[in-house]
Amino acid sequence: MTAETAPHHADFIPAPLRRILPYAALALAVFAVYGNIWDNGYLFDDDLLITINSFIRSWSHFGDIWAGSTTGGAHIAGGFYRPMQITLYLLMYQLGGGSTVPFHALNLSLHIANACLVYRLGTKIGFKPWGVFLAALVWAVHPLHTEAVTYMSATADPLFTLFCLLGIIFLLPDFTWRKILAVTPIFILGLLSKETTAMFPLLVAVCMFSLSPDRTRWRLYARTIPLWAITLAYSFWRIHAHGFDGPQTYARLYALPQFATLKMYADHPVDRIYTFFATLPAYLELLIWPHGLHMERAFAIFTAWWQGPVLIGMTLFAAALAIIIYSNAAPDRNKALSWGLLWFGAAHAPDTGLLVQMNSLFLEHWMYLPSAGLFLGIGETAARALENKPRRYGIAASASALAFALILSAKTYAQNRIWHDPVSFYTNIFDHGEKSARSHNNLALYYGNLGDYADSLAQFEQAVAISDTYAETRYNMALIYLNMPGDADADRQQAIDNLNRAVHIDPSFFRAWEVLSRIYAVQGDKEKAAFCAQKAAAITAQQPPL
Repeated sequence: MTAETAPHHADFIPAPLRRILPYAALALAVFAVYGNIWDNGYLFDDDLLITINSFIRSWSHFGDIWAGSTTGGAHIAGGFYRPMQITLYLLMYQLGGGSTVPFHALNLSLHIANACLVYRLGTKIGFKPWGVFLAALVWAVHPLHTEAVTYMSATADPLFTLFCLLGIIFLLPDFTWRKILAVTPIFILGLLSKETTAMFPLLVAVCMFSLSPDRTRWRLYARTIPLWAITLAYSFWRIHAHGFDGPQTYARLYALPQFATLKMYADHPVDRIYTFFATLPAYLELLIWPHGLHMERAFAIFTAWWQGPVLIGMTLFAAALAIIIYSNAAPDRNKALSWGLLWFGAAHAPDTGLLVQMNSLFLEHWMYLPSAGLFLGIGETAARALENKPRRYGIAASASALAFALILSAKTYAQNRIWHDPVSFYTNIFDHGEKSARSHNNLALYYGNLGDYADSLAQFEQAVAISDTYAETRYNMALIYLNMPGDADADRQQAIDNLNRAVHIDPSFFRAWEVLSRIYAVQGDKEKAAFCAQKAAAITAQQPPL
């Protein structure tokens, strides 16, 4: 057999197997990198969304889940409207009770599915498979995504990403009217998973502009009108609906002195623009070399264009804009990087703070969907650049990408251990200089559950010293005093003082009223006991039944 007729080595692998090998490799890589999360405990908002969420205890609360906020089952005011997420938690709880395994399996399964969908997206666009695979691999094992995968309460991020990727893949390559109408159920499921999905029509328009041969025809973009109509209707309802985190909740927070900085940010659009520019180099740094990853990350508000991070961000923005304009100036130019940058901008738009008020300025999990398109664009650009180069260049580039993925995998594996338990998790936050009342409160709860009341009270004191605006903190501190051995009368009075502070902060916090009623009953003060019991009953009568 001559060299010309000799079969390629890949021909020995059956075609169906060749098609599934990249997906299998991505799934195995993700499963291996996140293989140490199974015994990680509940952390941070896991208490509100899982451990004390009464709605996930029984299917009888299915209607309550779809009628209330994410924190409704914990009887905590505010929260987001993400019934798909809580419905999945209901299913996971029914499967495993209080075990963390089903919840970790849920997030890990979603991330594996998304890694495969990122690969499918790149290949359906027409990018070179080996570049797509390496880009999807780097994205799949990147430690910046541990906040969206390892953290059980972060299900909303991989879930809404799943629907966005499915929607775009379904619409490719022609974005017909029929497909636009058919994709609306997927779009709506995304909205019910996380509010960020509202940018999906913009993501569709970006793909139309970068990938469609009819990109200059306005009628092409008119096809997105049904999607925009859904976004506008949903956004109007979400902004004006009561009982969820949003403008009304943020307005109450901004009135508190502890949130004066965020109020300044909300009231000055120019500062929001400067701060947005300053976030760009910070995100880029973490995407290139993820270090110092932690929750409750503080980010300064920038008020002038000449500040260093703002100038760097403006330069990055200008460079991205130049790449987009240049690559789209001629039909024969490579538009992969331009598409990746536009994808990043569209996917990140709702979290920039430029369009709507946000409860944070900088969060790691906000990069979950935006980075997928960016990595694909970079991968295809690199593959195109090496297309006519000697084979050794391609081998070297692939080896470098695989080595980078291996290093990222090791960092992800290590980052997962930080999420193992409250001590390692919250200590990591404090070690990075963050002052977080919620973190001290949650660590105090952990010590209290262990019976370490001294350390528990010390953490509670630090929490209220940072911000005495959370009724839950005062309520939790009161329970510690009630459980402490020693001077019962003195501890009981401390509990009463903390509970009174809790209902002063939040008069609708019924659990504090209930405990006050029981304390007064023990003390023989029937009048106060009856008053507190009536307050608790009146509040619970207005809430969904447990």
